Amino acid sequence: CLDVSVLALSIIMAGTGNLSTLRLIRKLQRRLDPTPGGLNYGNHMAMSMALGFLFLGGGTRTFGTSNEAIAALLISIYPQFPTCTSDNRCHLQAFR
Repeated sequence: CLDVSVLALSIIMAGTGNLSTLRLIRKLQRRLDPTPGGLNYGNHMAMSMALGFLFLGGGTRTFGTSNEAIAALLISIYPQFPTCTSDNRCHLQAFR
């Protein structure tokens, strides 16, 4: 739930490089939760995506607002993140 909220915030603030949003994301990235069900690979992946959205195009770009662009963005960030690096449920990869 927190990952989706951070992604939503970064999409709203996309391309701005907002300092308070950056601080929030970095603070959430640094927290450690060794308990089962705590931070996992998917959490870190979502935080990294949020940072990328925040500084989109080096602060010079933002997302499109057409219906097609919104649909593509929604599909690309569908909130189902992997639990570990070898979890291929969410990111299908060719067998190597």
